[in-house]
Parts: sequence; structure tokens; C-alpha cells
Amino acid sequence: MKSKVKSQRLKVGNQKLESKDQESKFTPGIHSAIRIASLLVLLSGSVARAATIEGAVYDPSGRAVVGARVSLLTSRTALEERETDASGRFRFEGLRAGTYTLLAASPGLSTSSSGVEVVTGGARTVDLHLQLSAVEQHVVVSASLEGALAPEVGASISVITSSEMRDLGAQSVLDALRQVPGVTVNQTGRRGGATGVFIRGGDSNYNLVMIDGIEVNEFGGDFDFAPIAVDGVDRVEVTRGPESALYGSNAVTGVVNIVSQRGEGPPQFSALAEAGSFTTRRFAAGGSGLTRGVSWAFDGSRLDSGGVVPNDWYRNQSAFLGLGFSRSPRRQLNFHFYGDANDAGAPGPFGSDPDHLFAGIDAESRDKQNLFGYQGSYAEEFSSRFRQVVTGSVTTNDYYFISPFGDSFSNNLRGVLNTRSEVSISDRDFLVAGFEYNREQIRNTYITNSNSVPYLLPRTSLAYFAENRWSPSGRLFVIAGLRADDLRTGGLPPDSSASRPSLPASSIVKVNPRLSAAYLARKGTATNPIGATRVHGSFGTGIRAPNGFELAFDNNNPSLKPEKNVSFDSGVEQRFFSDRAVVDVTYFYSRFEDQIVVLGGSLTHLSTFTSANLGNSRARGMELSIRCQPARSIRLEGGYTLLGTSILALDNTNVALSPFQVGQPLVRRPRNSGFSGVTWQRGRLTLNTNAYFRGRVLDLEPNDGTFACELGLPCLFTNKGYTLANAGFSYRLPRGVEIYGRLDNFLNQKYEESFGYPALRLNFLTGIRLTFPAE
Repeated sequence: MKSKVKSQRLKVGNQKLESKDQESKFTPGIHSAIRIASLLVLLSGSVARAATIEGAVYDPSGRAVVGARVSLLTSRTALEERETDASGRFRFEGLRAGTYTLLAASPGLSTSSSGVEVVTGGARTVDLHLQLSAVEQHVVVSASLEGALAPEVGASISVITSSEMRDLGAQSVLDALRQVPGVTVNQTGRRGGATGVFIRGGDSNYNLVMIDGIEVNEFGGDFDFAPIAVDGVDRVEVTRGPESALYGSNAVTGVVNIVSQRGEGPPQFSALAEAGSFTTRRFAAGGSGLTRGVSWAFDGSRLDSGGVVPNDWYRNQSAFLGLGFSRSPRRQLNFHFYGDANDAGAPGPFGSDPDHLFAGIDAESRDKQNLFGYQGSYAEEFSSRFRQVVTGSVTTNDYYFISPFGDSFSNNLRGVLNTRSEVSISDRDFLVAGFEYNREQIRNTYITNSNSVPYLLPRTSLAYFAENRWSPSGRLFVIAGLRADDLRTGGLPPDSSASRPSLPASSIVKVNPRLSAAYLARKGTATNPIGATRVHGSFGTGIRAPNGFELAFDNNNPSLKPEKNVSFDSGVEQRFFSDRAVVDVTYFYSRFEDQIVVLGGSLTHLSTFTSANLGNSRARGMELSIRCQPARSIRLEGGYTLLGTSILALDNTNVALSPFQVGQPLVRRPRNSGFSGVTWQRGRLTLNTNAYFRGRVLDLEPNDGTFACELGLPCLFTNKGYTLANAGFSYRLPRGVEIYGRLDNFLNQKYEESFGYPALRLNFLTGIRLTFPAE
């Protein structure tokens, strides 16, 4: 044996002597290979030494739950999410040693497990047993930087999940928003009609709208919700109250964040086809999965409808794409894409016509929109207490208006670069701070220079922000934030028709604070029907920078300031019967200041208008929401909003802008509104009925608006209230096949959500949905 080894050594030695001349040529490459190999060994060793948490999720009867969402949190911050597989199992890999919290949820069920400790190279098995719950145990990303548990946020938050939207039979996100307290949806009639959303009495351009964190508002805050389909949407988060301390301009009264599906579990695919009244057709297909650290999700849909009058047709096409790579929470790379192209006929108002100005159906006009958003993000965890996140996004939102009076366009572009540092000061204290560059611009047919040529109007925001989440105990949760925005608006060229000189670029700094707190005043017990009591409240300010028209029609551009909201709310959430029922009552108050009013001008010479920060108004009220889950087979929910709005006097006067009067309610804000819903499931059958009601509102003359008053005609009218009642069913057949049907406005009520624009009467939809592999 020794001689054999000796001969092998001699052989190797002779080979080394024979290749001595070539060794000098390849030595650097060999050394590099050795170093790379050593690095790979170290990396593989570090992965091998990483910790793992795995387990299974079970329902109250002890059966494994397929498709349950399991969230992994540390320092009360979400790290990753997984969906359970066909065996109800989940697995998190590549974890650092430490203490974690697991949160699992499925429709009507939830549970959590805190204090899960893992050591380097260790593995823990944690089985989670769900219980019936009506409490929304969601990780929300719109009410706090990097996300937080909804019950630990003092702000008012509602989350509508994909399963709830499916039960509603919703085709678009606006259908789901009607089921949120404090929110009023206003659509001009039929499918595809322009749709505005009013949160807590604020204007329709007071809401920041994000899709997977991509800001999609137009220049100045406007956004049309009509084309946003529910296909591919995982959930919709609605945070009520000003959030400019987090997001800057446009988050004046709330944030609507639309979150698409993510690849969190085994590969799954789905498709649907449906048809119904008014030659309506809808098709959608999508899929998602997580394979060796690569997550992927996609969805594409198309909706066509013929409408109820000539030139009332509508076509909408939308798509989601999400890609991600993460072998562990330490390093994450994500990409999101959203696209929508829609085309709609515009027949104009053909309903109420109190001033007798109706000139017939417009058979030629139509609107086209192309909305595209792209976002990439990279997160690196340098230690167990420090993480850096960099995010960049680009959005284009282009409108084209075809009209017999002349075509027009509006092109919007926004680019955002955000970087933030996340520091876990302790298990009870979490700090986020960073910088954001936000560039937006608009080019519009009616924003022109003295030669009537449209010009590019840009605005840049340079912002510094910080947020601290502090929980001194398991009962008190405090979030404090501050953001400073330096809003820099580009110069305007002269406009001789308005005697406007060339205006230089301007800059204004706005600082917005935010404070919210939630306190668990009482812990529930299994034996007491009166469960936990949570007190919550928030205070903050919000701003909206002027839009392109307000800037272009101003003769003193440097003095035009952003509109402002100073707001607070306070409420109590009471749980009953081991979280099977929850009631929340919240009072809110908002004071809107520096509102931009448009003075003078002529419809034939738009550039003769002028704008100034003179307006003031107020909104206050109460929100009530109820959710009950008495059994897994039935869910009940309802809400009511009492809203009081009032127009206040212009600055330094005792009058309001004509034709309005001091003390008058704001347009299209109902004093009373509410919703209800019941979902019942038995075996393969699911039944749902829901209703939305709205009281009367002050509305505008549908043809000329406030300009009718300048013609000596009435322009303000009372739009009566209405009740919209719907019902639907679904039945799951074997092999992943599901049939469903929907009856909307089954009371066949005649009403106008927007004065002059009739809503759809009784109509139906029926379809089939395929899922592979079958659940």
C-alpha cells in the first residue's frame, strides 16, 4: 500500500516537472479558480448554516388548509410570505438566527405564533392551527413603510382580498371600493364611464393611487378608477386619512394600494370566460408559482361591452406581471409591470336634463387611454438589524379624446427613485429613513404658449423622510413619521392672449408630519363573550401640488401653493366571541386649506382663467363597520358613514366662490351611505348578496356644469339617493371547474350615480372558471 502511494506521488511529481514551463502561464487562472471555488464553498456553507422554519397549517377540524397565506415577521416587520401547498405545508429558508413571528390566514380563519426562535444552522417545525376570526389579520404595506400588521396601525385601514372580490362578483376595483366605509364611488353611468373616488369628504384628486407601489396618478393627482380590473389583483388596501408623511403629494385624504398576485406557492394556473347583458364579454387567464427562489405571476384580461345607447361601447385590456428572486430574506430582487389599454365611446349625459340643454346622443366622441407602469426593487440585508432597499419606477398615462369639436390629448410621465434604510433598533423599535426623487411632467392640448403650441410642464420633488415604529409593550403601538418635500416646478412660457409674462421656475418646501397609535385596552378570553378592545387614532397632514391647468392659468405662478389637509381621527374596535365578530366606530375631522379656485375666464379662451389659493372647506363624520364570522360557512359584513361637509369662506372674505355659498355641502359627497354583504358556503356551493346605498347629494348640471349659472340658468341640483342590490352564486365542479352567475341591480332601480348619467338597470353575468391543478 505504501509503495503504491509512493509511486503515485512520484508520478505526480514528474508531471509537475514536465509542465513547469506551462505552469507560469496558467498559475493566475488556477489561483482565481481556487479563490472562486473557495468562495462558493463558503457561500454554500453559509447557506447550509442558515436557519429554516417549516410546518403545516390546519383548520379548526384538523384538516390541512391549502392555499393559506403564511407571513414571516421579525421586529414586527414582514420579511416574506408563502402559500401552503396541496398538503397544507410551508417552508422558509435562508434565515438568520433570531426570533420570528408567523401569521397564517385563510378566508374566515387566522392565527399567529410568536417567539419562534431558530439558531444558526437549525430548523424549527411549527404547525399553525387556524381559528374562526372576523379580524383582518393582514400585513399592509400602504399604511407604514415596509409593512405592518393592520391591528398594530392606528390609522383606519380596510383590506379587500381576492376571495372577497370574487364573492362580490366584482369586475373592477371600483366595485370593491363600494364596500369600504368612508369611501364614495362616483361613476358616470355605464361600464367604462369616468370614475372618481371621494375618501372622507376629500376631492377625487386627493387620493394617492398605487399599483404594486407604482404611483399612477396624473400630474396634479387626478385618477380614473374605471379601467382597473380585479383580474390578477391579490388585495386592495385603502388607508383613510392623510399620508403625505409617507408618500408626499396626492396622499391628501387617503391611499389606495392595489397589490397584484405573487408567486408564493406551487405553480397554479387559472382562466375564466363570462358573458352577460348588453353584449358584455370578459376573458382572463393567469398563473403564479415559486420555483427554487424564483417567483413569478402573470395575468391578462379583456372586457367588452356594447352599452345601452349608441356610442356606449367599451373595451378594456389589462395585464400584470411580477417576477422575483430570493433564496433567502437577506437578498431580494423584484420586478412589477402593469399595463392597461382601454377605448370607450362617450355618448355624453342622456339622463336628467333640468335646464333642457340636451342636444342628443353624441355619436362620435370617444376616449382612449394607455396606462403603463414598471418597477424594479432590490433589498439587501447587511445584518440582522440593518437592511437597505432601493426602488425605481416609471409610469406613463396617456389620454386621447376624439371629438367632433376637435381631438385633444394629455400625456403624463412620472419617474420615481426611492432608497431607504431600515434599522431594527431593538425588538420593540424599528426605524426607516430615506430619500426620494420624484419627477413628473405633463403635455396637454390646452396648456399652450402664446403660439398655441403645447409645451412640456415638469415638476420635481426631492424628499427626505423618516418613520419610527415603537412598541414599548405588547399592547401599545406607536408610529411617527415626517417627510419634507422640495417641490420644484419648471418655468412657464409667456401667453400673450392672457397677458401672462414668462414665469420663472419656482420651488417650495412642504413638511408633513404623521402620528398614529393603537392601544389594546383589554385582552379577550375564550370564556368571555366580550373580547379584546383596541383604541386607535391618528393625526397628520396631506398636500396636493397644483395640476397643469392650475399652473398654466395662474398669473403669479411662484405664489401658487399646494392644497393642504389637516386631519385627525379616533376610534374604538371591539371584538366579541373569540374574534368571531368585530365592530369598529371611528370619528374623523378634516380641514382643507389653500384650496385652489379658478377665477374669471371664458370657455372660448381658456388661458384667460386665473387660479389662486383662496378656498377652504371642512369634512367630519363617523364610520361604522361590522364583520361577523359565526361559522366558517357564513360571513356577514356591513358599514355606515355619516358625513358632514361644508364650504367655508374664501380667505379674507365672508363669501364662497360663486355659484356656491358658505355652509353648502361639497358636491357629490353624501351625508349618508353604507353597504352590507352576506356570503354563505355549503360544500361546493357559495351564495352571496350585497347592497350599497347612498343618500341624496348636491350635484352639477350635467351638460355645462357651473357655466350654466353664467348663462342665467340653475347649475346646482339635488341628486336623489339610491340602493344598488346584487346577488350571485358559484358552484365548484370536479377537476377544478367552477360555474358562477351574477344578477346586478336586481331591484331594477333607476338612478344616476352622477347627475345626468343613468346607471345600468337590471343586468346579469354568467361564466366558467378553470383552475389547474384543481384544489
